[in-house]
Amino acid sequence: MKKIIAHSLVMLLVLTSFAVAPVFSADTDAVSAATTWTEEPTAAPSKPAAPASSVTAPVSVPAGSGTYVVANGDTMAKIAAKHSMTLDKLLSLNPQVKDKNLIYAGQKIVVTAGTSASTGSSTAAATSSSKVYEGMGYKTSFRNGPGADEAGVPVYSFNIAMARATFDAKGRIIDVFIDGYEVATPNYDGASMPHFSGWPDKEGYNITDTTTGKVTGVSVNTKESAAAEVNTWLTKRQRGDSYHMNPANEWYKQMDFYQNFFKGKTVDELEAWFAKYTTTAGRPIKANTTNADDLAKYNKLTAAEKADLADVVSGATMSLRDAHGDFLGAVAEAYKNRHEVTIQ
Repeated sequence: MKKIIAHSLVMLLVLTSFAVAPVFSADTDAVSAATTWTEEPTAAPSKPAAPASSVTAPVSVPAGSGTYVVANGDTMAKIAAKHSMTLDKLLSLNPQVKDKNLIYAGQKIVVTAGTSASTGSSTAAATSSSKVYEGMGYKTSFRNGPGADEAGVPVYSFNIAMARATFDAKGRIIDVFIDGYEVATPNYDGASMPHFSGWPDKEGYNITDTTTGKVTGVSVNTKESAAAEVNTWLTKRQRGDSYHMNPANEWYKQMDFYQNFFKGKTVDELEAWFAKYTTTAGRPIKANTTNADDLAKYNKLTAAEKADLADVVSGATMSLRDAHGDFLGAVAEAYKNRHEVTIQ
C-alpha cells in the first residue's frame, strides 16, 4: 500500500491543488530577502497586508512628490518604473523600507512625479522586452511514521510538495506559490491529518480515535469510503492553524516567508544557499546550535553572512527538504517544466 499510495494519487493531487494563481510581474530585478520558519515559538513577521480588491493604486502623483498605495503584486522596482525613477532614488525616499522585496498591498510609498506615471509606458516597455516563463512541479516523499498506534501498528504517511512558479529569461524567480499534501494511515491520531485507509475491497487498517489515542477498530474500505476520504483531503495551507506545527508561526506563514525569499533567485542559487546555510536536517542554522557539524558550518560564515542568516531564522526555521516534503525540489521541477507565457 505504501508505494501505491505515494505514486497512484500524486497526479490527481497536484492538478487539483492550485486554485490560487500566482501574481504575474514583469519585474526581473534580483532581490535579497530573508525568510525562515521555526519549530519553537517565534514572533510572526509583521505584514500590513490588505486584500487586493480593497487596494487602490493611483496612476499619477502631484507635482514634486506624492504618495503611492502599493497594489497587489507590486515590487519597488516596478513602482519606480511607473514613475520614471531609479530604484535607488525611490529607496532613498523611503528609509522605512528595509528590504526592497518586502512590501505589501496597502502600504504607502513616497514617490516623485514622472512623465510615465499616467501612461504606464515604462511598465509596458519593460513587459514587452522581458520574457516570462511559468511551470508547475511536484516531489513526493514516503515516510515510515510518524510513530505507531497504541497497539504497536506502524503509521505510514506520504508528502507531496507542489510549486507553481514564474521565471524571467535568466531563470530568476518572479513569483512562486508552494503548497503540499500530507496524508497518513488512519491510525495516526492527529485530528487535522488527512487519512487514506486503503483501496476499495482490500484489507482494512487500524483506526485511532483522535481524542483518546486508542485504536477503535479496523477500516472497511469501499469505493464510497475511499472517495470520501480523498475528496476531503486538505493541503497544508488549507489546514491553516489546525496544522499545529508552531502556534506562533504556523506552516503557511513560514512558507509565505520562504516564497518571498525565493524571489529574484535562480534554482541553482537556492540550492547553493541551502547547501551553505542549512543544518543536516535541512533547516536554517541557528547561532545557538549545539550540533557539532552545524556549528562548524556556521563558524565558516562571515559576519555579514551570519547577519543575513539571522534575518532568515527570524522568519522561518522549518526544513525545505526532508521527509515532510522536498519543496526546493518542487520548485526545481517547476523550472524544468517551464514554458513561455505572454502577458498582454
